[in-house]
Amino acid sequence: MSAETIVDCLQRHARERPDAPAVVSLDRAVSYRELHALAGGCAAWLASLGVEPGERVGVSIADSLAHLVVALGLASLGAAHATFATHDPAPSRSRLAARLGVRRIVAIHDADRLAGLDLVTLDPERMAAWARREPALLARPDPSALFTFFTTSGTTGEAKIIPILHGRLVQQFSRAWTGCRLTLTSPEYHFAKRGFLYAVLGGSAIAIRGSSDLPAARLCAALGADTIVCMAAHARELVAEAGQTGRLPPGTVVQFSGSRSSAPMRRELLEHVCDGVAVTYSMQECGSIARTVERSVGDVSESVGRPHPGIEVEIVDERGTPLPHGEIGEIRIRAPGMATGYVDDERADAMHFRGGWFHPCDLASFSPDGSLVIHGRADDVMNLNGIKIAGVEIERALERHPAVKAVAAFPLRSVHHGEIPAAAVELTGGLRSDERELQRFAREALGLRAPRRVMIVETLPTTPQGKVDLRRLAEMLTGKARD
Repeated sequence: MSAETIVDCLQRHARERPDAPAVVSLDRAVSYRELHALAGGCAAWLASLGVEPGERVGVSIADSLAHLVVALGLASLGAAHATFATHDPAPSRSRLAARLGVRRIVAIHDADRLAGLDLVTLDPERMAAWARREPALLARPDPSALFTFFTTSGTTGEAKIIPILHGRLVQQFSRAWTGCRLTLTSPEYHFAKRGFLYAVLGGSAIAIRGSSDLPAARLCAALGADTIVCMAAHARELVAEAGQTGRLPPGTVVQFSGSRSSAPMRRELLEHVCDGVAVTYSMQECGSIARTVERSVGDVSESVGRPHPGIEVEIVDERGTPLPHGEIGEIRIRAPGMATGYVDDERADAMHFRGGWFHPCDLASFSPDGSLVIHGRADDVMNLNGIKIAGVEIERALERHPAVKAVAAFPLRSVHHGEIPAAAVELTGGLRSDERELQRFAREALGLRAPRRVMIVETLPTTPQGKVDLRRLAEMLTGKARD
């Protein structure tokens, strides 16, 4: 485990490069000196309210800078924090508070109060006063102490909670993408939050939209961002914007986070939007495992690149025996800084953490050059009358249709047949197709493993963490969708 913490890094950057930008938007630029002062002011304020080392505090703040400041202030006190996203329903946040033993929440708005918990209201004017202070030396947390919690964003069931220790986060950062990243989402989304934390660890700037409604291309140019981090929904917006404002500045890379990116979408981005698309294989338990950057339409493939140096990746059969390159099996991982278990979830621990390995339940293979190819989740394999069908093979087959932009495969539960394969499809703008044509196309490629139902949707619905909401799609197709 690393002996450094994010507080150590913040203080070093503030001391050695005080005027370097930390958080930038068109509204303002916050230097590392100012960020240090803000974190120190926040820590002193929270301590005066009785926040103690080892306490677990909820943070319900959508504003990017304020969220980061509170996270750093709590870290300096030795307190851990959990994100209680303002866009999540109150019952969901209350369940998370109960599972973590949270007694109080820091928020900006009274509407984010939760019954039975103390509300600590952060006034923006208070933050402005902290920024004007001379920075004070921050207390240093223990590298083995809890820093925060990430949750998995699965489409079904209760989320698994991952404890993140200070030292382990620093180890995960060693594999992170560097540069000035423009993030189009709030740090209430865990994949975006990593970007904010990694920026502080590395002393780089993170760019945010703030109150600006400028197109992304102009925003990148104005803020000096060389990477845009986005979900699939934002990628669609980038394509639409490019038709009006042109491509992103030369060299700009689009990095997908939160969900799998389809090959047609990446080709469209390279053709019309950007000079590179970063394809990553990562997870909250381990951080980044592999990454590749596609620079042309000809580069687009199903590979996620070679594993980072220092990471052990094996593809194994059901007995745990390593398989040769080219064979599909379950992936297992050993990585510096990876988690060793979940919060109070023995069943999930037994499933995912075995013998010093992390098992994400993904199916994968190695290509001849050592690149990793992900073939979907082991638990996403559907069983139709004894026929095993991987959702990803349906998705990849339909993605080859020229009119298809994005696909999500999912099962429809059947008492008589088990799981009936279905698919929802987004069409590429300006091109037409219909369900019957898409079913025929899939049947020619997959035979009996083709989807029995195909539904065309304007936009694939997503969970708050950016993954396709498969439960919602099944409800839409069976006519039981919620309002």
